[in-house]
Amino acid sequence: MRVLIIGGAGLFGKKSALALLRDPDCELVVTYDVQPPDALFYKRIEPYKEKFKYVRGDISDLQMLLAAASDNKIDRMVNWAMILSKDPMPWLNMKIGLQGMANFFETARILGIKRLVFASSETVYGEQKDYGDDHEIVEDDRLMPYPGSVYALAKCLAEVFAAQYDELYGIKSTALRPCIGYGHGGKDPIFVRWFSNIVSLPAVGQPVHLECTGDWKFSTILSDEVGDFTAMALKADSSPHPAYNLGGPAVTLKDFAASVKKYIPDAQITFGDQPEDCELPWLVSSKRAEEDFGFKLMSIDEAVLKHINEARAEAGMPPIAG
Repeated sequence: MRVLIIGGAGLFGKKSALALLRDPDCELVVTYDVQPPDALFYKRIEPYKEKFKYVRGDISDLQMLLAAASDNKIDRMVNWAMILSKDPMPWLNMKIGLQGMANFFETARILGIKRLVFASSETVYGEQKDYGDDHEIVEDDRLMPYPGSVYALAKCLAEVFAAQYDELYGIKSTALRPCIGYGHGGKDPIFVRWFSNIVSLPAVGQPVHLECTGDWKFSTILSDEVGDFTAMALKADSSPHPAYNLGGPAVTLKDFAASVKKYIPDAQITFGDQPEDCELPWLVSSKRAEEDFGFKLMSIDEAVLKHINEARAEAGMPPIAG
C-alpha cells in the first residue's frame, strides 16, 4: 500500500499514519497538510522513517492534491481534514469540508484510486434527544434532516459523494463516524480539549480545572483507536458496510477524573459550574465495527493509561505501569 493521509497533522491523521507505518504491508505513508506533524510524532515514527513523507498542501486546491497523489504513486487515501469548530468562519468549514471533500473524491477518480476512508461524524445523527435517552444509535438510523452546522452538513454530503462515486466509478469508500475523539494534544472543539486536558495535564504533574460541571454524558474514543480502525478499514479492498460508528459507552468527565486518579492518586482535578450543554449523541453503538472487523474498544482505564504515558513520553518522563 502507498497511502496519502490528508489532514495528517491532526490528532486522527497522526494516529492513522502511525498505525499504517507499523504495518509491514504498507510501503509508503504520505501526510498532506498545511503544517507538518509535531516533534513527538517524528520521534514515535523513528523506526519507520524511511517509509514516511510529509507534503505541504491544501485540500481545497485540486491541482496540489492531484500532484501529491500522482508524484507518490498513491493507491489508497484517507481524509481527516476538517474544521471542527464554527469559528473562525463557516466559509472555511465549507472550503475544507465541502470543496475539499469533493477534491478528495475527484482525485481518486482522475488517478484511478479505488480505496478511500474518510471522516464523517456522529454529528450526522443530530442530538441524542432526537432519539430518546434509551435509544442506542446505530448506523442504520436515519441521518438528521436539518443539519445544525456547516460541519454536520458537510459530513452528510460526504457520504452522498461516496455512494455516487462508487455507483459511477467503482470507488470503494468507508465513512468513519467518530464520537468525541480525544488524546494527548487534542484542542478543538472544547469537548475534545476537556477530555484531552483532564488526562494530559495530571500526567505531567500539572493541575487541571475545567469550567464545566463534568456531569454530562458523552460517547468517547481514544484517537489511537481511531487510527487503528482507519488502518484496518483501509487495508481491506472494501468494507461490508459504507459507514461505521466509533464510540464507547456513555461516560462523563468525572468518570475520566476517577480513572486518572487510579494511576495518579494525587492528581489535582477540579470542575466549575458551567453546564456542558452537549448536543451530541452519547448512546452510540460500535457493534458493526466489531462484527465486520473484529474491532474492540479499550476500557476507559486502558485508554486513560495509554493517554497518560504518551503525555509523559513527550515530557521525557518514565511511563506509569498498569
